[in-house]
Amino acid sequence: MKILSALFFLLIACSGVFAQQNSGDALVKARAELNSAKADLEDARKKRDMAVAARWKDRETANQERELFNERYSENKEKLDALMAERSRLQEEVRMGREDLSQLREAADRSRAEFLALSSQQERLNFLTQAQDQGIPFRIPERLERVNQVKKDIERYGDDPLKVAQEIFTLTQEEIRFTRAVEFETGELLFDHSLLYGKRLRLGGIFAVQEADNAGPVALMLPTAGEKGRKFVWQVNAAPEIREAVETAFRSYADSAWVMVPVDALLSTALSSEMAQTTVSWKQNLRDFFRNGGLLMYPIAFLFVVGLLIVAERYARLSAKNRTGRYREVLMLCEAGDIAAAKERAKNLRGSVGLLIQKTLSKDYPNRAAAEKAMEEVFASEVPAIERGLSTISVFATTAPLLGLLGTVMGMVELFEVITMHGTSDPKLLASGISIALITTEAGLMVAIPLQFLHTFLTNKADRLVAKMEKTGLALLNALWIKDSND
Repeated sequence: MKILSALFFLLIACSGVFAQQNSGDALVKARAELNSAKADLEDARKKRDMAVAARWKDRETANQERELFNERYSENKEKLDALMAERSRLQEEVRMGREDLSQLREAADRSRAEFLALSSQQERLNFLTQAQDQGIPFRIPERLERVNQVKKDIERYGDDPLKVAQEIFTLTQEEIRFTRAVEFETGELLFDHSLLYGKRLRLGGIFAVQEADNAGPVALMLPTAGEKGRKFVWQVNAAPEIREAVETAFRSYADSAWVMVPVDALLSTALSSEMAQTTVSWKQNLRDFFRNGGLLMYPIAFLFVVGLLIVAERYARLSAKNRTGRYREVLMLCEAGDIAAAKERAKNLRGSVGLLIQKTLSKDYPNRAAAEKAMEEVFASEVPAIERGLSTISVFATTAPLLGLLGTVMGMVELFEVITMHGTSDPKLLASGISIALITTEAGLMVAIPLQFLHTFLTNKADRLVAKMEKTGLALLNALWIKDSND
């Protein structure tokens, strides 16, 4: 409105001015401009009214949208509160379900444990393996294989106690049949490392006897007291009355309904020693030790024998070279200036020192340097002869334990193969295999230790002989030329 008033007064002023200047045309022109300004002012008023109307319309729309949003917000909030309440209810139900599940699981575990308690475990087979250890070692691989198979079945059918019980019952029946069975067989049998044709009789798990044909040897399977407890071996040296009873039993086996056999049902080592006159000589022990060591015992024995021969030869040679005689008298004659008598005495000297003195006095050398060269020739020929063979002894002493270790490795490989086939349920089998595997190492050390000591002894003896030669040569040179230089 202020703008319109200002424009109005401006127009009046302008009209007054124009009236003064040109009251005619100017007034018309001023009116026209005033009308134009009025029209523009009317347009601006319309635009302002339209803008105000649009603003009010937008505000009304915004208010409507805000009211709609508030309504939707209220509805969604109510739904969210309902969902939260439902979530809390479901969480409570889940918690209660988990508690019920945990209780059911504990009950199921208790029921499973009670059910599996009815199933036999592998420890139930210990009495069978103990029975096998207490009896004669017959059909051991097959019986161990059956025990191992039942152990596998126990692991496989642990959820079926009835089937496991049937497996153990069947195995027990087989062991009972074995311990009560009488078995007679013929064929090639082993008698004290000799393979002969004969017949064998087994009485369950307590006794076995065999006899070679044509009045051959008789062997009884008897228990003996060993370092690791009782063990069963074939006793060949039976007492005369026991041998006669065994021969009578085999003769009457085919004709009689019953046979009397000398059996120790208690399996006591005391009674077994009375039944067998076992006297094992050192030769037999050595033969068994050598046989149990295997193939590598031959090269180890070869190293030992050849090494001892070299030691004996070197000792004899060094002793001969060290046997000189009264060489000090020759040195004293040289110091006294009696060279002719010294040469005569030197002819009776022996050994390396004697050869050194003879070589030095054999010629009239013009100076000490020439005599030293002659001595060097003696040293060049004698020292290699003195030290010959010593390195060979050292090589033998080093190689023997290596061969023993190789035999041990080979034995352990064979032992692992046995474990793969028969398992580890027989401690005697494992202990026997390990002891046999270590025999070669023991033999190698038994060869290496004395050879090493003998090598050291011979080396010291050779070093003393070389030192004696050096000392004697130096004394001889000093006796021959130091006195001449002083004169």
